[in-house]
Amino acid sequence: MQDNKEFGNVLIVGLGMIGGSFAKSLKQQGLATLFGADRRAGELTLGVSTGVIDYPAQLDADTIQKMDIIILATPVRAMESVLAEIKPHLRSDTLLTDVGSTKGSVVAAATKVFGAAPENFIPGHPIAGAEKSGVLAANPHLFEKHMAIVTPLPDSDPELLDRLHRLWRAVGADVVSMDVEHHDHVLAASSHLPHLLAYTLVDTLANADRSQDIFRFAAGGFRDFTRIASSDPVMWRDVFLANKDATLATLDLFTDRLAEMRQAIVEADGASMYGVFTRAKSARDHFLRLLEQRTIGKPQQKQISMAVAPASAVNGEIKFTGDKSLSHRALIMAALSDGVSELGNVDLAGDVKITMQALRDMGVVIEEFGHGAVRIHGVGRTGLRAPIAPVNVHESATSLYLLLPILAGQNFPVEVIGEGALLNTPFTHLLELLTRSGAQVTSAPADCLPFKVTPAVIKSVSGELPGSPSSRLVSSALLLSLYAEQDSEFKGQIAIDAQTRGLFSAFGVSMSGSQCLKVMPSPLEGAEIDLPSDLQQVIWSALLAVLLPGSSLQINEVSTIGRGRLLFDLLPKMGVQIDWLSEPQGLFSTRSFKVSFAKLKGIHLSPAEVYEYREFLPLLAVAAVFAQGDSSFEGISQLPYFYEDRMTTLVDGVNHIGGDCQWQGGVLHITGKVPEGGDLDSAGNDLVALAFLLLSARCRNGAVVRDCQKILEQIPNLEEIAVMLGLKASVHI
Repeated sequence: MQDNKEFGNVLIVGLGMIGGSFAKSLKQQGLATLFGADRRAGELTLGVSTGVIDYPAQLDADTIQKMDIIILATPVRAMESVLAEIKPHLRSDTLLTDVGSTKGSVVAAATKVFGAAPENFIPGHPIAGAEKSGVLAANPHLFEKHMAIVTPLPDSDPELLDRLHRLWRAVGADVVSMDVEHHDHVLAASSHLPHLLAYTLVDTLANADRSQDIFRFAAGGFRDFTRIASSDPVMWRDVFLANKDATLATLDLFTDRLAEMRQAIVEADGASMYGVFTRAKSARDHFLRLLEQRTIGKPQQKQISMAVAPASAVNGEIKFTGDKSLSHRALIMAALSDGVSELGNVDLAGDVKITMQALRDMGVVIEEFGHGAVRIHGVGRTGLRAPIAPVNVHESATSLYLLLPILAGQNFPVEVIGEGALLNTPFTHLLELLTRSGAQVTSAPADCLPFKVTPAVIKSVSGELPGSPSSRLVSSALLLSLYAEQDSEFKGQIAIDAQTRGLFSAFGVSMSGSQCLKVMPSPLEGAEIDLPSDLQQVIWSALLAVLLPGSSLQINEVSTIGRGRLLFDLLPKMGVQIDWLSEPQGLFSTRSFKVSFAKLKGIHLSPAEVYEYREFLPLLAVAAVFAQGDSSFEGISQLPYFYEDRMTTLVDGVNHIGGDCQWQGGVLHITGKVPEGGDLDSAGNDLVALAFLLLSARCRNGAVVRDCQKILEQIPNLEEIAVMLGLKASVHI
């Protein structure tokens, strides 16, 4: 019989749920003429009557010789006898494959029957199934969005291998290749061991003294965990016998970890238990994300806008969550310390959450107690554990800059990946810093993600930093210096503010010098630290009060050292009246102050000043929009590109709603003028969105700020803050 369908004549040997589903999918799509062979005559009859196959067949010469593809869907222990039956009649150009969940035993059976595995025999295994069995359980959609593993052998025919890939894709599977031994160890861990545990748990509890009450009061968790104990016992007996070595290796590993958990319970070691539970939760969440991406793809992000009405006034008293930059670094320093650290007022949202999750994925126990209070059980500078998956920094450049140097100092290889715009961002200066210091990091073309980090000796982090070093690059250099064999010396103009020095000294890191900064690496010590209010939110709310008539706002726990000192020196020059209400206190010299409505004056910032205030330029530029007279900002084009991009987006928005901003000879000129209002597109930049909200509050007719997803990720309670202060702002999807 000659068949012109894509896959020709296909024989399914074993019309169970897997074999029947494969046949039904091909048949419904008209991709093959389907034959079925099964020792159970009733299954063959049902297969034809339910439309799963076209013809029943026997494993005789007439059938085998006309087949283009033969798929063995029998129990793994039956493979040898089926192969022996097929062997005398098998054509060399017929693709012979299987769907067994163990590959080593199948290859061994083929080798025993044929003397050596033939070139047209290519094993395979779909990662799909259900507890049901038999041809009546056949589901033509069973393999869609599921993985199918192909395990080619050294002598496999490449054309037939390509055909097998196309065959699996035809039934909707995502196909990957894997060697036989690796497959069996992976499946022993991901599939075989869970079934063994489920069977054993149910059997143990069924024979317990209180078995009736155990089953009577068991909740959903017991049902979900033990669901797979309803699978075919004969099949799983055969699987464990066929994959004995890999299963035992995985079982031994689990037994060791179970013994550790038992000891943690005996010793009431809550930190160890919490660490296991958080790492396990992270691993399962990672698995669910992968599964979701395979089944439905990446979800479409909703566009979120914030509308700001005119004629608001802000009043009251507020303390903001901790400074984001300090939160990132404090979490990392505490994780690398010896001992336990207690951190207060930590910002645990947005990008900081990404850094914290990465640390948890690498074995750091971080306990949360609400309102930004965390307890971190440090693992030491080189005590991080290899994560189960690549470290994903998502779209957080800050997380990348701070995590990459500490990964370079660990004793395990790791891959760092990202998402969105970060994938197309070159990190030339960061990579130059790392490789110049002896770190082993490879990247995608053009110095872009993903990065692969392998263990290496960090020799020295001395010299001048590449380019015009951003605060993130400076932090990278400081963290990398913790792993250097000798003291690190940074020459030239490097901005290490008092906040950074204070944070590092709190964990036992010694720094000295200014023009030539010297960092002495030593073991880190756990610390107790309360972080000051986030400075971006402090300046934003202070300028809101200054711009809106009738406003009077008190802001608490604000750091007056480092970047804060510079800003609080600048604001009075713009006409802002700051009334300090307390003396400096604590590690970060925090104070409270009150600010009210005032008439602003234009400012002129030199390139050096623009560099110093670079993180706050969008807010300062908006203040200049409403100031009397002209303002100018020099040297913006000399900053790293993302600062310039930020300001370009801001200028476009201001001019769009009636402001007056002009670039002249590389200098930004702003003429004070109250804009009419309208639509503002932040282009997904959180700092631009924050500045546009400030701009909108004083526009004559208010404004709508588009693309606010990022700022609401960074400050999830932003709408709540606005309402509490009295700003008429609302979120719209």
